[in-house]
Amino acid sequence: MLSNSRVLSLTRELFNQDALVFKSLVSKSVTLRSDRTAHGVKFDFTGFPYLGIWATKGANFVCIEPWCGVADPVNSNQDFTSKEGINRLAHKDRFTRTWSASFF
Repeated sequence: MLSNSRVLSLTRELFNQDALVFKSLVSKSVTLRSDRTAHGVKFDFTGFPYLGIWATKGANFVCIEPWCGVADPVNSNQDFTSKEGINRLAHKDRFTRTWSASFF
């Protein structure tokens, strides 16, 4: 979908199957720009290994979400200890991540 490309054109049909989940992106930020105005939003997700982009059918919006883990695949063995993206914390450890959105 983004093979050697820096641009993803958003269409309503793009999300017909489900969310788009990106793993190991080179960039740690994405910019959503209007093709009609100079306005947009730059979304920084440094520290997050996954980025989800989705919209509900017929929606006039798109959701951009940084994720630290992902849903189980259809063929999951349901073993929580081997789940992709799981973050294990020792007793009393804390895990925090921060993202930012800059509007222009």
